Amino acid sequence: MSVQNQHWVPRFLIKNFARAGRVYCLDIHTDEVTWPPPKHAASEHGFNDFHIGGKLIWFEAKLQKIETKAAPIIKRVVEERSLTGLSATDRRHIANFLAAQSFRTKAFYEGMANKPPRDDFGTTFNHLWHSSFFAADEIALRHWALMVIETDEVFYLGDNPVVLQRTRNPKDGTDLGFDVEGVEAFLPLSPKCALYMPCRATSREIIERYDAAMALHQAVRLAVLRGIVGGGGELRAAQTTIRRSHRLYQAFTTSVPLTAEPANVENLNYLQCSWSHGAIYSNRKDFAFARRVFRENPQYRGAPRTSVIEKGRIFVAG
Repeated sequence: MSVQNQHWVPRFLIKNFARAGRVYCLDIHTDEVTWPPPKHAASEHGFNDFHIGGKLIWFEAKLQKIETKAAPIIKRVVEERSLTGLSATDRRHIANFLAAQSFRTKAFYEGMANKPPRDDFGTTFNHLWHSSFFAADEIALRHWALMVIETDEVFYLGDNPVVLQRTRNPKDGTDLGFDVEGVEAFLPLSPKCALYMPCRATSREIIERYDAAMALHQAVRLAVLRGIVGGGGELRAAQTTIRRSHRLYQAFTTSVPLTAEPANVENLNYLQCSWSHGAIYSNRKDFAFARRVFRENPQYRGAPRTSVIEKGRIFVAG
């Protein structure tokens, strides 16, 4: 096994949450707060080394290639606080990074229902690695929105940061995956920015309803100008849809930032806690919200349940 310190959350991402070159770290098992440098966070010696077929396979190099391509794009997104200007290639690099990040963590391995010995996990990891590019296809095709905090609140970064939930029933934590309809994905990029990626069915429904409401609104207004009586109910319904969907519609169709409301921040920070394995990271020492989540939900101090499903010859992390 390599003596190299290898990360399950890339150092470049942890650095985005650092302060004065270090990041505050809450140990979710002991409640202790430390202040390590990013190079020592979410890592172990030889973590990405596996023996497969009697050979040592060094996945660290493969993961670093994905990180190297995604890191400057994510840096630009964070600095500009916008997804505007992302090319199809840029999106694909980020999608590849997200797909690999979803199963490369210690939380994923520790949470497996039938966890194999570490030496045997290499074969599963190899299957997931090769199948991750199919998951990346699903991610790249989704509508993306960049959530941006305009207040004093901040996003956490968990040690299992790509999190999923059902849009309509967040409490249902079963059968979550990038290929499952109705499941949305999140990834914190910095204390103030996070990616939000609903499934295509959800985003298409929002866009189509908004377009239909705008068309109806215009038709009713034209009818009123022509002296046609009625249409008040339809006009109010259209206005309600437009008002409720406007921010998401603009984010999905024009890539403008989506202002994160307090409920959005709390939801994502809650997910970072519930999906974590050992640590929560922040640029602030105050972890009051995280401590409350773990106090009220002590089951989150254990590894989240994960599984690997074979679909044809494609292996899917879930």
